Amino acid sequence: MMNRNPYNICTLDPNSNCNKCKNKGKLDCKLDKNQQKISMKTVFSFIIIATFGLIITGKITNFWWLLLIYIIFIVLFFFIIEIKLNCSHCPYYAENKKFLNCPGNNFFPKIWKYNPKPISPIEKFGSFLGFAFLGCFPIASELYCIWFILSIDPNSNIYKILGSLVILITTIISYLVFISLFLLKFCPKCINFSCQFNKVPKDLVDEYMKRNPVIRDAWKKSKISKGKG
Repeated sequence: MMNRNPYNICTLDPNSNCNKCKNKGKLDCKLDKNQQKISMKTVFSFIIIATFGLIITGKITNFWWLLLIYIIFIVLFFFIIEIKLNCSHCPYYAENKKFLNCPGNNFFPKIWKYNPKPISPIEKFGSFLGFAFLGCFPIASELYCIWFILSIDPNSNIYKILGSLVILITTIISYLVFISLFLLKFCPKCINFSCQFNKVPKDLVDEYMKRNPVIRDAWKKSKISKGKG
């Protein structure tokens, strides 16, 4: 029978004694399917809205390469880059399954090996740039679309201008909701402790490390500790 928990991480152990753990209720260290559904709906809602905005931009400006760039980015970032830079360091990633199953998603294939070491500064920077591009690119493209309409014909149909403006505002709001949900709701309890967005207090991190020596030892061997562990 396949061992789904080869690193003996308590998060993945259905028989772990959570009742005696000081972190019970303070960390998202056991999979919550409802949280997973909320996070996935939030992310995909933004991506759908942003993609729709780029489709409208393409129809108005005839610059379809903006949409093409974004689609390629989404595939590369979420399925290859981000899962390497960030997700592969998370305890949930240590589960012996082909697809990641964590509070954030249950959709991405695990093409990289689990790495219990903390995320490096370069990896953090790359991940930050990716999430910044995720939101800024469609917003900038939609702003360009509005400028394009006004520059080509200042007397353009007011409904076309208002429609483009509504799409822009909707994209901005959906991105802010997505970022705010994670930063305010999920990041303060996330067990991917070395993530640049993680807000878990050091005492909770230390307690988790005591129960998971594989992660603790990997952090001790690394020069990157973010002041935790």
